[in-house]
Amino acid sequence: MSWGQYLFSLLLLAALLLLIGVSAAGEAGGPVGIGEWTPIKNLINPHVHELGEFSVIEYNKLRRSNLKFHSIVYGEIQWLGSGTNYRFVIAVIDEHLWILNKYVACVWENVEVGARSLDGFMPINE
Repeated sequence: MSWGQYLFSLLLLAALLLLIGVSAAGEAGGPVGIGEWTPIKNLINPHVHELGEFSVIEYNKLRRSNLKFHSIVYGEIQWLGSGTNYRFVIAVIDEHLWILNKYVACVWENVEVGARSLDGFMPINE
């Protein structure tokens, strides 16, 4: 393969990945541009719900707490070249006190490689 063909193939692949990423983010009500935070329109989307549950499960593992996911109150999405950031306001139930509290959760995900991480989880003091 010549250098020109290699470069063309690489550019074509990059353009295709960009289109796939923007399309996938758009289905979640996500951003139009890279790096912009955009409200998630469909908070009951199964994937968004799964990420909310993931954030509570990971927090429970780290803090040895007993929080139970209840719902997503608000969410934003930010598409990056290395994956997608999600920022949620999540309603959780403290199973020890039986109180409904709200938390801000930040989750990073890269669907292509199957990676997720909890980047932040903090209570909201109202």
